[in-house]
Amino acid sequence: MTTKKENLRLLISLGIAGIMVALILWLISKLSSTIVPSSNPISNPISTSSSLINLGTRILVKVQTYPEKTDGVKAFGEKKFSTAVEKFTASLKNNPNDPETLIYLNNAKIARDNSESLKVAVIAPVNFDQNLAEELLRGVAQAQNEVNNQGGINGKKLQIVIASVENREDSEKLDKELVEDQSIVAAVGVRRDAAIYNKKRLVLVLPVERPNQAENSENIEQNAVNNQQDTANNNYLFHINPLYENLVDTHARYIARQGRNIAICGDIRSSGNNSTSSSSGVLVEQYTQAVEKYGSKVISTSCNLADKNFDPKAFVDQAIETENASGFLLIPSFRSISYATKVAQEVKGRKPLFASETMYSAKTLENGRDVEGMVVPVYWHRDANKNNPFAENAFGLWKARVNQRTAGAYDAMQVIIAGLKENNTREGLQKVLSNLDFSTSGATGNIMFSPSGERQGEALLVKIERCERCSSGTNYDFVLLNKK
Repeated sequence: MTTKKENLRLLISLGIAGIMVALILWLISKLSSTIVPSSNPISNPISTSSSLINLGTRILVKVQTYPEKTDGVKAFGEKKFSTAVEKFTASLKNNPNDPETLIYLNNAKIARDNSESLKVAVIAPVNFDQNLAEELLRGVAQAQNEVNNQGGINGKKLQIVIASVENREDSEKLDKELVEDQSIVAAVGVRRDAAIYNKKRLVLVLPVERPNQAENSENIEQNAVNNQQDTANNNYLFHINPLYENLVDTHARYIARQGRNIAICGDIRSSGNNSTSSSSGVLVEQYTQAVEKYGSKVISTSCNLADKNFDPKAFVDQAIETENASGFLLIPSFRSISYATKVAQEVKGRKPLFASETMYSAKTLENGRDVEGMVVPVYWHRDANKNNPFAENAFGLWKARVNQRTAGAYDAMQVIIAGLKENNTREGLQKVLSNLDFSTSGATGNIMFSPSGERQGEALLVKIERCERCSSGTNYDFVLLNKK
């Protein structure tokens, strides 16, 4: 009888103990699921919260994809990071001008070594403008490579996640995922509607400017109603280059000195969903106002590079013979540079030729004979500061020349790196960059911001001239003008 009672007590005790263990485990799981992540958690080297962001498991830039890169991406996805490092290194030997592979290589090294890291996102428009995407990625990759080779940011390596969408409908989804991923401490990229970055408190550094960026007008309106302290506290958007209006103003002042009657060619499309075309349309209006402000006239003869029936010769002849055009300004989208070149062919030798920043491109130099003498406004030129090592270092890394969009992306990363060295949390980074005493140097010179995140300064002007043994690979190059 006694034995039975003891057995019964033992069974009851074990049952109670089991229930208590289960209850404790349940409480632990509930608590862990409700813990708010640290403002600066260590990045998981292989996990991403969405298929729209990628550390090294997917090839986005598919031009000249070598088998070694494909193998590296596969190994990265299988967490075989030593193999991934080996394969990405081999791929870069075949194609040293591939920034995506260099980023994946650095990310794989971080994962292989289990290094502490800080994660920064770059928004790359791979499926909409691959040239721009690669240019931006080169600047980001170069900055990542340099800082990691120097030991990182206060001992933490810089990890880059590439964010890209296949259709414009997913852009809003991408923004939401980036701002809600607390492992990301900052982002680099161009967004049409960047309000969510302010709202969710994620620093976004813009490496290039566009005439219709919603955040520009948003900041200007905000400045008009808020005092500087409020603006500095609430603004999470920072511009590497002076706003596009400054670039237009500098160029328009020069144009007005060269001619009194200016003909303008834009790229105006009916689709409201095409951001590039929208930019061209806004830019035509901005240039028209600026040229007229400096005393010249924009003639009424219309020129639309997007019109499938557009006749370059007829336009140029009419502009000169009917309205006495004394200069021609070309404002193409990236897709219509070839059509703008056809206009330049008709203008050549007859009147001065000008073009928007869009034509500051290697593609333009491929037709250098047709655009010789054209004057273009730029934010950066390798000869503007010959003591700056960026251009030389970039050439050594990529085995090719880079442009101002790569310089802008590089400087966006320099700003973030300098800020993270002082404070590596989201809000801490914002406070550092908003401080009027903050400054850092980059490819475009000394960088500091107003409380609204704007950078002051004027544009540079370059002229397409014939040259011997040009590093551009053509017989023409963009030559810096000494006088604006």
